[in-house]
Amino acid sequence: MKNLFASLVVLLIISGAAFSQLKEGDNLLGGSLGFWPKGEVPMFGVNFESNVTQAGIGTVGLGGIFRYYSYSFHYGNGDSRRYSFSSLGFQANYNFNQISDGKFVPYFGLVIGYNYVSSTYTDVSRNAVYITDISYSSGAWLWGQAGMRYFFSPRVAGTVRIGFGNHDFNTLELGVDFKL
Repeated sequence: MKNLFASLVVLLIISGAAFSQLKEGDNLLGGSLGFWPKGEVPMFGVNFESNVTQAGIGTVGLGGIFRYYSYSFHYGNGDSRRYSFSSLGFQANYNFNQISDGKFVPYFGLVIGYNYVSSTYTDVSRNAVYITDISYSSGAWLWGQAGMRYFFSPRVAGTVRIGFGNHDFNTLELGVDFKL
């Protein structure tokens, strides 16, 4: 009886992995548009993830990300400040790939990297009035993320990601991942 039960459990695990859309050895490459509550235009992103090992009911994925975003802040006197953010980071995700038929793959992860910020001030009034400013600076970037992929086909997945990070940078991202 114990051998029958153990065999049944092994068979269920193997069959669940066989129908999964995302498995060990799969590589994903995709783009995203992110929406930041402070922003006027979307953030552009590129993601790469390689699923390196099966771990329980999911896979561990390692990869990189790039994000670019810019926005302008306009002051009452006509002056403005333009910020540009360029971020490059390393990501580690845990993908729950054995849920239902494997088309729906939720995940969570951590991103660590560097966020380069440039700022340009335009003084149209030329009266040298000091304006207090919300300033951002370049530096280390730490970001927690949670999201899901839905595989429309064996090679294409739509993605939704919520990111929470330092530098007052919390986003909602929508994108597409392609399995290579």
